[in-house]
Amino acid sequence: MDRTRFAFSLSLYYTTLFLLLGLQLPYLPLWLESRSLTPTEISLILAIPMIVRLGATPVMAYFADRMPSRGFAVLVYSAATAVLYLGYQASAGFWSIALVTALVSLVLNPLMPITEAVALRGARFYDLDYGRMRLWGSLAFIVANLIGGAVIAERGGPGALVAMNVAAILLALAALGLPRRDEGGEGGGDRVSRPKPRMAELFAFLRRPTFAGVMVGSGLIQASHAVFYVFGSIAWIEQGISPTTVGMLWGFGVLVEVGLFSVSGRVTGLIGIRGLFAAAAGLAVLRWLLMTVHWPVAAYFPIQALHAATFGATHLAAMAYLTDAAPERQASGAQGLYFMIYGLLVGVATLIAGPLFRSYGTGAYAAMALIAAIGGIVLWMSLRTPRVAHPHNAGSGG
Repeated sequence: MDRTRFAFSLSLYYTTLFLLLGLQLPYLPLWLESRSLTPTEISLILAIPMIVRLGATPVMAYFADRMPSRGFAVLVYSAATAVLYLGYQASAGFWSIALVTALVSLVLNPLMPITEAVALRGARFYDLDYGRMRLWGSLAFIVANLIGGAVIAERGGPGALVAMNVAAILLALAALGLPRRDEGGEGGGDRVSRPKPRMAELFAFLRRPTFAGVMVGSGLIQASHAVFYVFGSIAWIEQGISPTTVGMLWGFGVLVEVGLFSVSGRVTGLIGIRGLFAAAAGLAVLRWLLMTVHWPVAAYFPIQALHAATFGATHLAAMAYLTDAAPERQASGAQGLYFMIYGLLVGVATLIAGPLFRSYGTGAYAAMALIAAIGGIVLWMSLRTPRVAHPHNAGSGG
């Protein structure tokens, strides 16, 4: 596959993946609420993907590294996602919805780490800017937010579920265009003969204090989004903000994130991994403290702009670190470890989000500020001494 086709196929796949995620993240909670689930039941359902990520995602990513190519693995998992997502249409009560959520999570969760591995290694091989491929996903997330807000306003939660089903089918179709061989391997050349990784070798990463610390610290900053992801839309609507405006607020935050991704190479080169993590942690604490207060609608737009740092900078820094730290043959697996730890932390935060929101309303965001602060401290302790580059990745990353 040539350079242009690679960039186009990855950009298109990111677009469809984030179209689905951009509908699921803000509007699946509203569909769950339309099924008469309680706040505690909603938080339990939404914790399932995080818990599945803990046990299954590293294993599924490991299997992807052993398949003929990661593009093939993405196609298999994407097709399974489209089929299993239809199960929501036949589910009614808590337990049936929980079962469908677990099955969908099994195949949907690994798609992000595997796709990131394909994109990051291909970007290095073809000398492409990873952020400029990834930003198409963020743009699609904005479109999904706006579409979902309009659908919710017109047809409520059931209409949003139909939109998610369509997005899942588009995801499977986009996977057909991904490369059928892995580019940018350690062996060089156009066709890669990839050594098969061993599971024990993969989990040895977690015995490295710096690696484990970076995974936990960045995971804590991402976990601090739990109250917002689960109850942000519900809280805004309870404040009298229209569903359409809620979609605009979600979209605006991601739009600013797109701006960061469009200049990601320059920003990472300027302030490095440590600088990105420092900005992410500090601004996450500020964002969640601000969210404890009920503001006029206009004030939420600049608060939402902080998403570029709280999510975007954390993600860019983590991806840069993983590209530097993991050998090519373990790229998907290392990504899977990150998403496993991230999933565990987000799962725990999501489980406590329900009781916190029920008891304190938007005051629950104060707990998220504390989680982000702890993440920043863990990252500072992990990265305060310079890392020694491995022979396979010398010269890369902050």
